[in-house]
Amino acid sequence: MASNPAFAAWVKRCVHAHKQAGYRAVTLSLKPHGKPPGDITAEQMHLVADLADAYSFGELRSSHEQNLILADVKLSDLFAVWEKARAAGLATPNIGLLTDIICCPGGDFCSLANAKSIPIAEAIQMQFDNLDYLHDIGEIELNISGCMNACGHHHVGHIGILGVDKDSEEWYQVSIGGKQGNDASLGSVIGRSFAAEEMPGVVQKLIEVYVKERTPEERFIDTVRRIGLDPFKAHVYAEKSAA
Repeated sequence: MASNPAFAAWVKRCVHAHKQAGYRAVTLSLKPHGKPPGDITAEQMHLVADLADAYSFGELRSSHEQNLILADVKLSDLFAVWEKARAAGLATPNIGLLTDIICCPGGDFCSLANAKSIPIAEAIQMQFDNLDYLHDIGEIELNISGCMNACGHHHVGHIGILGVDKDSEEWYQVSIGGKQGNDASLGSVIGRSFAAEEMPGVVQKLIEVYVKERTPEERFIDTVRRIGLDPFKAHVYAEKSAA
């Protein structure tokens, strides 16, 4: 793998341990930058079905993170799976990183939504389009919901974004500190909501605080729990306060 950095990056982010020796689980990323999170074309689905038949005993799983998983792939088949997935646009090495966004359909497709979700996700993807930077930032879960029904599970995202209606306009409330899993927690709202065009910059400012304050190997959620909300709030709202 050392001679193929692209393959090594994919293995690090998209290949997972398996209880059976000689096998791995492989996540096919449905989060290429510039596309709606979780979206997949008919042609890609045919390719995924072929991959499942050829390399995973015909089994395919869908994760709540809006990706697809080949559950039982032989170690010796990983490179072949990567090559085929990469050619089909299904091998972005961003699983568990900031642009592996969980996003509901939002106002583009859902009549219940207060605001659009997909354009916000795409704007954040474009803000963080450098994969080397994403890998340096490390694991961050960003979840977006277009309304309080919370189909994007924004309340348990390390960074959660909730679409709200203010005087018939779309605004976005931001929370941090949420987490799923055994040590689950609900995120706390950092302050007043933001206009759509502000959202990539807001996330950037949250990341800037994390990069400044983190200790070696400390994840975003761990930094939030250690230092609290105030440093994040101060940086995000600094310009508004000065004005």
